[in-house]
Order: sequence, then structure tokens, then C-alpha cells
Amino acid sequence: MVKKINHNDKEILYINYGDCKTEEEMIANLIKAQEMIVTDNKPYLQLTNLQGAYPTFNFMKKAKQVAKDTPKLAQKRAIVGIDSPSRKILLKGYNMILGGKGLAPFDDENEALEWLSKS
Repeated sequence: MVKKINHNDKEILYINYGDCKTEEEMIANLIKAQEMIVTDNKPYLQLTNLQGAYPTFNFMKKAKQVAKDTPKLAQKRAIVGIDSPSRKILLKGYNMILGGKGLAPFDDENEALEWLSKS
């Protein structure tokens, strides 16, 4: 699911991969988010939820490509669902590609939303 939500008068792009059952569904969500970012062409805040999702090699490859194409518009990015050592390693690698526009990990969505809305 990809949608815009409002929290504390801030518009946030919300990407939830938890309901995706296949790699194709995850990549489709990623592409939909990219299309929204490019179409809006304005700075944005992003919350990504990976709880219950299993990123594959192909998904991560596509995510890196999308991240390189859209980082200039990102103000802040938060992520929940980084709950294992392997996911922490993936996040570290992903953030290296993004440089200063990386994903900040949080334990739950409320904590992430509060951080995002303080800008």
C-alpha cells in the first residue's frame, strides 16, 4: 500500500510492504511511490514499513535505483521493521548509497511519525 497521510499537519508518503506477498507486489509498491514522488516534484517526508515483509535481492536492487533517482526531494525518511541483524546490514548498505538522505530506523510507526513531523 502506498498513500499520503497527514500527521501533525505534515503530509507524509506512507509505503507499507507488510501486506505484500510477493516480490512483484513489493516492486509495484516501490514503483508507485516513485511515480508519486516524481509527479508531485516537491520535497517530501516518507515513512516505510517493512514489518512482515521480506525484501529480496531484486527488490533491493530496484530500491537502490529508485533511491538514486529521487533523493534530492526527500526531506526526511523513516523506516520501521528493521528487527534483525540481516535487515540492519541491508539498511546500512542502503543508507550508504543515499548518503545524507538515508532512512532513520524506529521501533514503531508512532515514534517515526513524531520524528518526521518535527521539521
